[in-house]
Amino acid sequence: MFKRLTPVQFLGVLLACAAVLALIGGIVTFFMMRNGTETPAPTAPTAAAAASPDEATAPASDKTALPSAPSAPSASGEQPTATAPAPVPAVIPNALQALLDESGRTASELQELGVGQLVVVDSEGSTAEVSFYERTETGWQTDEGLLSHGYVGANGTTAAMHEGGSATPQGLFHVGSAFYQDDAPQTGLDVFPITHDTYWVDDPDSPNYNQLVVGDEALGDDHAEHMSEISSYHYGFVIEYNMPPTSYAAGSAIFFHVSHDSPTLGCVTVSEQKVLAYLAKLDASKNPYILII
Repeated sequence: MFKRLTPVQFLGVLLACAAVLALIGGIVTFFMMRNGTETPAPTAPTAAAAASPDEATAPASDKTALPSAPSAPSASGEQPTATAPAPVPAVIPNALQALLDESGRTASELQELGVGQLVVVDSEGSTAEVSFYERTETGWQTDEGLLSHGYVGANGTTAAMHEGGSATPQGLFHVGSAFYQDDAPQTGLDVFPITHDTYWVDDPDSPNYNQLVVGDEALGDDHAEHMSEISSYHYGFVIEYNMPPTSYAAGSAIFFHVSHDSPTLGCVTVSEQKVLAYLAKLDASKNPYILII
């Protein structure tokens, strides 16, 4: 059983409860006010705020590079791809240009073929003037030391070659392998030695027509030049005319070799000294050609 409180005691209890409630309310209010007025953490200054006064007022175009103008799209809507610049044509000396004009050839043709060295045979009848040009970084240059008097076929040069015609083919031909009979020459060309078993087939009916054949068994019944028996083949190089696939009876065994101071059956000849000089100069890595006019 609870004891009945007196009026004074009851009033004291009420005042105590009121004080407790006031204390709790004050505490709650304190924390609410504290949370509501807390200053947020400072953020990183913007670029404009961090800039100096002069920079802050400068126009944006003074501080940032303008983007490059985009390439115009192609008709298909795709962006065009970058292309390498066209190669600069090599400077052509007047003398070489005159020879090209005479032959109907062009400097552009030499460039397209990637010709780095050019032997030029400028014929008149059965004689010829032979010269040499090489492409350098500054253009085509001649080698005066290789200028030489020489010979071509007894019937001159022709664009209508046939086997046994004693004429030299006109045109632009790749320089092939060098050859020799005794001591190997200094040269940048591929080389093969002429031995007792070395033949060059000049039989139009042979599958080996206008090709090198080594050995009697490989030769078979084909008619061929026995190269070791021809003294003017002491040194020389192959002119790659009518090479496989060959044209029937269009001519064979066309070489640049040692001269006997007389017209040939179709080859180009200069003195042995000049043949050796040409062999020393020619380099297969420079894609050499011979132009016969």
